[in-house]
Amino acid sequence: MMLFQQLSKKLVAAALIFYAPIALAQPGLESLPFDTLGLENLDQFSNANPKNWHITRNVSADRKQIGNLTEIKGNGILVYQPTQESQQLASKLEVGNADIELDFLLSKGASFYVTLHDRYAIKITDDWMKQVNPGAKAPGLWQHLTIHFKAPVLDKNGKEMQSARFEKILLNGQKFVNNADQEAVMAPQKKTANKSLAFIGKDLPFAIRNIRHKIYQADLIRISTTNFKVYQGLHKNPDTLATLQPKRTGATDTLSHWVGDRKSQLVMDGTIEIPRDGDYLFKMIAGGGAWFFIDEKRVIDNRGTRDFERAFYAKHTLRKGKYPFKIVYSNSDECLVLHYEGPQIPWQSLTTPASVRVSEHFEPLEYEVKNKPAMQRGFMMHRNKINPYTASVGIPSLTSGREKNGNNYAYDMKRYNVLAAWHGRFIDVSNMWTERGEKQLEIPLGAKLEFSQKPLLASLPSPEAPWPDSAQTADGVFSARGYRLISNGLPVYFYTLNETRIEDHLHPAPDNEGLTREIKTASKPGKVAYLLLAEGRVIEQTTQGGYAVDDKNYYIENLQTGSIKPILRRDNGRQQLILPIQNETLTVKYDMIW
Repeated sequence: MMLFQQLSKKLVAAALIFYAPIALAQPGLESLPFDTLGLENLDQFSNANPKNWHITRNVSADRKQIGNLTEIKGNGILVYQPTQESQQLASKLEVGNADIELDFLLSKGASFYVTLHDRYAIKITDDWMKQVNPGAKAPGLWQHLTIHFKAPVLDKNGKEMQSARFEKILLNGQKFVNNADQEAVMAPQKKTANKSLAFIGKDLPFAIRNIRHKIYQADLIRISTTNFKVYQGLHKNPDTLATLQPKRTGATDTLSHWVGDRKSQLVMDGTIEIPRDGDYLFKMIAGGGAWFFIDEKRVIDNRGTRDFERAFYAKHTLRKGKYPFKIVYSNSDECLVLHYEGPQIPWQSLTTPASVRVSEHFEPLEYEVKNKPAMQRGFMMHRNKINPYTASVGIPSLTSGREKNGNNYAYDMKRYNVLAAWHGRFIDVSNMWTERGEKQLEIPLGAKLEFSQKPLLASLPSPEAPWPDSAQTADGVFSARGYRLISNGLPVYFYTLNETRIEDHLHPAPDNEGLTREIKTASKPGKVAYLLLAEGRVIEQTTQGGYAVDDKNYYIENLQTGSIKPILRRDNGRQQLILPIQNETLTVKYDMIW
């Protein structure tokens, strides 16, 4: 009975420390979720003027018509419709050190300000096709803004000891040039206690959604009374050490692989203080097997890998308090990194900077596209995975005065479809041409628009059948496939599936606004195949007769399909625009604008 009671107490204690079950690695989880500012109504804002600011369900804008923006009633989207004077809308959210993200959609020519603390402003303008912010998208498309803000540091009397600053601003993943005139907008000499996030509308309408934030406090995890043991040799199982004698022991004030020896097993243990209840995300990178324990429960390990560039993540819900911790490391390659993110705590490191084994740094090596197209085979990241069948094509601008704002795309040479597209500069090839070039990665130097990575052509038994992920052949590749360069230096891709022949050619759209795609098909009478013109979460028809694809991520315009009508359908939770082809010959043409 006594043994049962002791065991029960231990189980209860473990449950109090860890709300969540142990997970050694959680793929896809690389950050704790953001908090969201609700947009069901205007209750999250302190001074909302309903004449200017509305909550709606959906919006659309004609990209060619200045100030055009229409609404569909509902909730989830904040809309600004101007009156005679510009109007500020302040949220009730108080912002200190913070990461903030939001989506916005501009009518043509629109602009607005995002402000923090009533003093610090970011000016958003319609910069589409301008060199100042080449990552900007066309009016009427949703764009993504990321803000990393450091609040001012004040002494006990409220005197500013360190100025606030925007550590980083990204527009659609690209560095953002902020042209806000701070004095004209917010008058910095006026110091108020207002710490809110706010928006200032001007003379044209726009919309905002998905306002997400992480507000940080000063509390951090604390480590104390740390001791170490070094064991001879490397061991794949940390339990093995219980039968061995250490060759060296001592105390340490740092967590680092340097505390131990190369080709030896290092154990560091001590006390860890969790500052508050909540979810904690741990990140581990190590060159050799590594394990991290809190109160004898395994929190995270790296599965014994020596890959010191690969990160492992695990999330746990912990209670505030002090607990014993232990780190075990098989020092194969002198790298031991343990980071964490917590409730109102930004990413921090438990290990010292010296414990990082820095990968060889390559200076960017830009593949410049000057007066003729360029083509480069290699690998490319697509939705966080490597696609090894990529051919990237850089196309110089054909528009006078916009020499540096060309269009580029990546083509999947296995599935034979467009993989990605971006405006501006071409690719960074430093991973391909420096040292051994092991990674072979082509890195787009612009805001990358990613497509579905499914083949363009498929043979379906019915218009409702699922679209395949690869070519419908025994080996997963098309026959009679390849490409040829035409007189302007651009490639034409060709391939065959079940006696249906395809030629696929992309070139700059009018005014260099995107890419024009021409698809020529040839098939025997009676052979029915389908083309996948677009796929996304939502595909909407525009008032101009085109389509806004993937929840207004890009446009399809000027679609020409002869006498055949496209079919808008759902497949596995996503919408697709497909085209049946059964004529002997057919030319399909459309513009992709973003």
